Amino acid sequence: MPLRLKTLELQGYKTFASKTTFEFAAGITAIVGPNGSGKSNIADSLRWVLGEQSYALLRGKKTEDMIFNGSEHRPRASMASAHIVFDNATGWLPVDFTEVGMTRRAYRDGHNEYLLNDQHVRLRDLNELLAASGLSERTYTILGQGLVDASLALKADERRRLFEEAAGVGLYRVRREDAIKRLDNTTRNLERVLDIMSELEPRLRSLERQAKRALEYTRAQADLKVILREWYGYHWHRAQQELTESREVVRAQEVRVHEAREVHARAQAEYNTFREKFVGLRSQLNAWHRQSAELHNQREEVSRSLAVLEERQRSLLSAQSSVVADQNRTSDEERVARERLAEAEQEAVRLQGEYEEARQQYAAAQQAFEAGKTERASVEEQLRSAQAEIEKWNTQRAESQARLDELKSRLETLGSRLNAAQQGIASAEVQAREAERNYAEARQTREEAD
Repeated sequence: MPLRLKTLELQGYKTFASKTTFEFAAGITAIVGPNGSGKSNIADSLRWVLGEQSYALLRGKKTEDMIFNGSEHRPRASMASAHIVFDNATGWLPVDFTEVGMTRRAYRDGHNEYLLNDQHVRLRDLNELLAASGLSERTYTILGQGLVDASLALKADERRRLFEEAAGVGLYRVRREDAIKRLDNTTRNLERVLDIMSELEPRLRSLERQAKRALEYTRAQADLKVILREWYGYHWHRAQQELTESREVVRAQEVRVHEAREVHARAQAEYNTFREKFVGLRSQLNAWHRQSAELHNQREEVSRSLAVLEERQRSLLSAQSSVVADQNRTSDEERVARERLAEAEQEAVRLQGEYEEARQQYAAAQQAFEAGKTERASVEEQLRSAQAEIEKWNTQRAESQARLDELKSRLETLGSRLNAAQQGIASAEVQAREAERNYAEARQTREEAD
């Protein structure tokens, strides 16, 4: 059966870091190159993409050995991928495609993916497909390094097993082993069923009794359902009758309620009429009360007016008697006032003379006051100047005190700095003497070493 390999695509597989495609034309294709150029890696990739699980045949120990491990110029790859394409125009592979592509991908966590025409499949499915076409594992379609010498060194039985595997008998052996395993499982299951039947056989009578009880229970339950249905029907009809009677009672009560509502409406109308009359009478009574109150107020005003007039009359009579007494007293006071007037005129002449004298004294005092006022203004001016001078000296004194405090603080700071500098100089001198001693020792050591 012709085998047509079209292309092989590698990416991240061993030494093939970049995507590399190999095209196989018709006839014989040879790959030549120096040692270490990757020829064996191509054959290993063909074996690997066809489902090889033995890392010893692939010259590795684990899945990570199949992935590009990096170089000085390129980082390591995270995945190894190999894709192979077969020409299936003659149908040598049992699939309905003229071209069959198989892909295997490996990741650094040990996970592997298998794709058949870009569809994820199991490794078992891929092995069965390849076994049906003679490309399964151990068919020796691909011969690695040293396999011919190893096959020649095998014993007769081992060599016969190798020929059987190369002839494609391995698929049927696997199927036979699977069938034997299934038969063994079926035999064990049958034995288990027989054991269960042997365990259940002594319990058949009790199971029959339980089955009879279950049937009786089912019949009793069905009878109970029928009886309950009749019981519920009886109560439902009775409830319907009671409902009908209740509806008739409700209708009678509704008629009574309607009549009572009519009576209530008539009583309400009479009550409204009586209320309107009562409101009218009440308003008329209120008007009468208002009139009575107005008349009572008028009566009280008239009484107050009479009382006022009587009081005025009594006051006028008392005023008349007091006026007469005042008139007599006024005449006596007029006589006394005339005598006092004469004395007052004499006193006025005397006071006029004293006024003139006081006026002259006031003029003199005014002049003295003006002179004192001028003198006081000059004294106040001198006082203000003195106060300004005092404030100026106080300001200068405060500034001098602040400058003195600042100089004291600076002096203290400089003193502390001077002490620190002296201490630093002392420590530097100690360090210098130590360095000189170390230098002398080092120099002596060097001389001794020389």
